[in-house]
Amino acid sequence: MRRRGFTLIELLVVIAIIAILAAILFPVFARARESARRTSCVSNLSQLCKAAMMYGSDYDEFLPVGVTQGNPMPNVSFGLYPYVKSEAAYYCPSVDILSTYDPTLAHTPDNWAAGNVGYYFWSMDGIHPHTGPFIVRHPPRRLSLASEPDLWMWSDVFGQFFWSQGAPFAHQMPKWSFTNVAFMDGHVKAISGRPVEVFK
Repeated sequence: MRRRGFTLIELLVVIAIIAILAAILFPVFARARESARRTSCVSNLSQLCKAAMMYGSDYDEFLPVGVTQGNPMPNVSFGLYPYVKSEAAYYCPSVDILSTYDPTLAHTPDNWAAGNVGYYFWSMDGIHPHTGPFIVRHPPRRLSLASEPDLWMWSDVFGQFFWSQGAPFAHQMPKWSFTNVAFMDGHVKAISGRPVEVFK
C-alpha cells in the first residue's frame, strides 16, 4: 500500500501553528532574559554600594570623591578599584553599547561615562560643563551611611545624560518605566517613573 504524504494544506497548518507558538513564546523568553539582566543590574548596584561602604570604613567614613579639580583620581571607580575590580559592575547589562574603555573610543568627547551607572555627587567648581557650578547645602563632610538611608548613592540612569547625539557608537537606552537605585544604607530598589523625571 502506497504511503500517503502531507498535503499542502496540512503543511501550511503546521507552519501556521509553529508561527503562532513562536509569536507567543519569543516575547516570553525576551522578558525572562530582560528580567535576568535587571537582577544583574541590581546585583551590580548592591556590589558598588557595599564597596563604597568598605571604602568609607577604611577612610574615616568619607566616601570616594568624583571628578573635581585637584583630584588625582580621574573617576570614582579608581577609588573603588581595590574593592570592585570588575569593570562590568559599572555597566547596565541591558545597554547595548561598546565599553567606555574600548580603545577605539577612548579620549573622545562622546565616550565619557557611556552606559555607566551613576555615582551621585555635586561639582562645586563647575568642572562639568553639563552642570555648571552648584552651591551645596552641606559642604563635604563625613556621612553616616546608616543614618541617611534616603540618599541616593548609585543608579542605572547615568549614561543617558552624557551621550551626545553625534556619538560615534551605538547607544540605545532601554525604555523602562523604572530606575534601579542604590541608597546610602545599602538597599537597592526600583523607583517608578522615567529616569530623567526621577533624576529631577
